[in-house]
Order: sequence, then structure tokens, then C-alpha cells
Amino acid sequence: MKLFFQYILDKRLAIFTYIGIIGLFASTFFLYEIPLFVYSDALLFSALLIVTVMTIQFSFYARKHRQLREGIQAPKLQKFQRNTSYSLLEKDYEQLLVALEKEYRADVDVLEAANQQLMDYYSMWSHQIKTPIAVLNLKMQENELDQTVLRQELFKVDQYLDMMLQYLRMNHTETDFVFEEIKLDQLVKDTVKKYAVFFIHKNLSFSLEPTNQIIISDKKWLQFVLEQVLFNAIKYTNQGGIKVYMNNDTPFELIIEDTGIGILAEDAIRVFERGYTGFNGRTYQKASGLGLFMSKEILTKLGHQICLTSEVGIGTKVRLELTQKVFEME
Repeated sequence: MKLFFQYILDKRLAIFTYIGIIGLFASTFFLYEIPLFVYSDALLFSALLIVTVMTIQFSFYARKHRQLREGIQAPKLQKFQRNTSYSLLEKDYEQLLVALEKEYRADVDVLEAANQQLMDYYSMWSHQIKTPIAVLNLKMQENELDQTVLRQELFKVDQYLDMMLQYLRMNHTETDFVFEEIKLDQLVKDTVKKYAVFFIHKNLSFSLEPTNQIIISDKKWLQFVLEQVLFNAIKYTNQGGIKVYMNNDTPFELIIEDTGIGILAEDAIRVFERGYTGFNGRTYQKASGLGLFMSKEILTKLGHQICLTSEVGIGTKVRLELTQKVFEME
């Protein structure tokens, strides 16, 4: 009964209109002195028609109300759209519901994919951070834990923790960038200092040819990229060293060259893919395959580029193209 009264309330405009028409006809018949029995017959027939139409409409109204209360799923929603619409506006509303549900499901799929990527990253990251922890544990058991090993392995743990934090922030870097003028030589020196213990332990040389370049970029994120590239070079270089210099033929192209084990040709074209470790990563270091992927993503957002060339047994050259347009605000 409550639903019926609600239906009457929703149709009040039509009911008041019908009552107004009845009043107009009654006034007209009275002014022209038309017999009232003619008016009463017309009123009876029109009332019967109105009641019949409203009864049919109420059945549609009640059924649709019941379906909406039950919470319609996508397949039922399509059936509902085909079979129960009896006005243009309702068809429009139903199409809107279908469109909103499709959009909702697309958003859910995107969130699920992002969550799966994050879980995959956590899995790789947890596997990677176990390595320095296992080394520390082994050295402690063998009473061979010296200051150099301790510093190296703790630095790796700190590096992997920083990588995790940067990965979580990477998809929201648009609001985190601070573009400024950066002295490239000083940035490289500051980055290399962080890895001094590794150079000393592996007896690797380092050479920096002064670039005398000032670039426009985000210092924090660019240094993160330099750290990833440099750490990779150190990991896979056992003799010789690493040198950093500017490409004289290409403006603002910084080259980081090592004399390491090199990268297979089939791996070199895929090292920037998410989670791809290649032969070296699987065989030597149990890498996560995220460092270079993150580097490429970050540089792309900064407006820079990265690529590499390598020969097995000779070494690898990583090229950072650091040009950046300067916009002046009027």
C-alpha cells in the first residue's frame, strides 16, 4: 500500500491535470446548459480509461522498483533495459546505468592490474633484499664479518629499501618534480661517493671527464637514475673500471661506460622491461629487474631518454640523453 501511495504522489501532476480538465468541462457544460447526464457519462468513461492506464503503469512501476531494490547485475541490467522501459527518459537512465557499470568495471580492472603489479614487485623486492641479509647472517656465523662487508651489505639493504619507496612514489611523480638548474659534474661526483666502498673493495677505477654542463631536471629523481645505472655497472664489473663522460657528437648525452661482463644481444633490447633480469641477472646477482625499468620510466617523465649498447666480455655503455626545454613564464 505504501508503494501505491508513493506512485500516486509521483503521478500527482497528471492527476491534478485530469481533475482540472474535469472542472473545465463541468464549467463549459453548465454555461451552455448541456444536460448533466451527458457529462456524467463522459466522466465515467474517462475515469475508467484513466484507472485502466494507471493500473498498467503501476504494474510497471512496481516491477521496476522491485528490480532496482534487488541490485541488478550486468547481464540482468541488459535484460532490464530491453524489456521494462516504457519511456524515453527511462531508456536514457538505463543506458546511463549500463555505461556507468562498464566504467566501474574498467576502473576495477585497472586497480586489480595495478595491485597485481605491486604484489609482483613486492615478491621480487623481498627476494632481492634477502641476499644481503643472508650474506650478513653467513658472515656472522663464520665470524668473518668485518667492517667492509658490513658497510657493503647494509648499503645494499638501504638501497633496496629506497628503491621500494621510489617505486611506490613513481606513479605520482607529476606533483613531486622540482625542476632546477643542476651542475652535472657535481651530481655525478655526489653519486659516486655513495659507492666508494664498492670501488675500493673490488679494486675498480673510476674516471670522470669534466662535462662543465648545467642541465634542467629534477635533482632527486635524476640522482636515483644515476645510482641505478652506476650500481649495475659496479655489480657486473670485476676488473677494470667505470668512466663517465660527455658524448662530443651529441649535446647533453652523458655516457656511463664500464668494462664489465657485458650483456647478451637478446637481453640488451629487453633490459628496460619490468621485471626482466636477463642471463646476467639470473646467473650472477639474482636481480629484480626493476632498476632499469624504473630508470626509463622516470627519465621519460623528466623529458629525458636512456639507451645502452653492450658487448659480452668487453663492457656496457649506458647513454643518458639529458636535453630539456626551458619554458619562460610571461
